[in-house]
Amino acid sequence: MASTAITIQSQITNLQADIKTSLESFFASLPEMESNVAMSASLVAQSQAITVFRRDNTGKIVVANLSAYVTATEQVHALRSVEEEIEGLMKPFIDKLFQAHRTATAIRKGYLDPIQSETKRLKFEREQFAAEEERKRREAAQKAQEEARQREEARLFEEARLAAEQGNAAEAEAILEEAVTVEAPAVELPSTVPQVSGTSFRTAWEFEVKDWTKLKPEFIKVDEVAIGKIVRSMHKSAETLVGEPGAIRVWDKQIIVG
Repeated sequence: MASTAITIQSQITNLQADIKTSLESFFASLPEMESNVAMSASLVAQSQAITVFRRDNTGKIVVANLSAYVTATEQVHALRSVEEEIEGLMKPFIDKLFQAHRTATAIRKGYLDPIQSETKRLKFEREQFAAEEERKRREAAQKAQEEARQREEARLFEEARLAAEQGNAAEAEAILEEAVTVEAPAVELPSTVPQVSGTSFRTAWEFEVKDWTKLKPEFIKVDEVAIGKIVRSMHKSAETLVGEPGAIRVWDKQIIVG
């Protein structure tokens, strides 16, 4: 079995390498790809030589060259143009590969769904069975413990009665006090759930929120997606719309487009 696993892993590794090599060769052979890749490398090298600003030793931004801003903008446009060319060449094939992946995973899902559905159902039923058997075991143990306590209590009452009949009032009273507070020894009964090879149990603790208003603040998750939507539509007004004053701070910033 181990040698089979190693063989399969080796085949998978070889297949991945073959696919990577084949795809690299295929995309490299597309018309205009070679010139676009060369242009990309040239533009990236040029871009790395452009510096729009620098910081002094205090961290303050110092403009390096006013014309560098314009040069950087032109360079971004050129880079994006090549990016669009390469994306345009590869996208139709990548879309087809993605569709093939979705088709393959759909076929796999068709194979696995019935297995996983039945596994889930049987797992749930086994857990319910085990839980019921555990409930009955605990109930039986509590009953046996109570019966043991009652027997011990009855024994002490009888001792107290005999002591009283013999004129030992103090001893009888002490025995009665012991009888009132008697505790039965713990009773442990074996589990009735069958022990099956390859199957074990682990304890999983679960919870449900009964009143979220009573939770500590650190356990209440902020819905940043919802807040973001309000901020984008209401701008500064969002500060008072999502909560009390001071709950959030809203500001704007300029983002270069193009």
